[in-house]
Amino acid sequence: RNTYNLSKIIYERFNNIIPNSFEELETLPGVGHKTASVVMSQGFGYPAFPVDTHIHRLAQRWGLTSGKNVIQTEKDLKSIFPKKYWNKLHLQIIWYGREYCKARDCYGITCKICKSCYPTRKKPIKTKKAWMKIIGIGNAIVDVICKVDENFRYR
Repeated sequence: RNTYNLSKIIYERFNNIIPNSFEELETLPGVGHKTASVVMSQGFGYPAFPVDTHIHRLAQRWGLTSGKNVIQTEKDLKSIFPKKYWNKLHLQIIWYGREYCKARDCYGITCKICKSCYPTRKKPIKTKKAWMKIIGIGNAIVDVICKVDENFRYR
């Protein structure tokens, strides 16, 4: 139903042109902040850092946020990483999580980022709301992602 209503509104109210602002996108049926962020970043090239549950989990696992929700995690990630990397970095984090730091496989001890961030960690962890600030951790994570797959180089 949302797809039909969304299409009808885009046709009638926006002359068949996808809105290019967060405010207008978020008025559409079925479009929340994350979807609007994806459209703005991937569709229009506007700097945005869409955060879903996967990025939220990884950011917590890597010690980048203590946020209890995706809104706080988005704020934390935006404060760590330079704006010019947001659009590509959110895709890199999703890809890295799917390939190397899976929700049910890594638990903070298997992938290169987890081992780099926490070299003395021996026991598997479940994502918790703990915060550990490590100087330069943001760049270290990006560097590890880029070393794993050269196609995802951002520089």
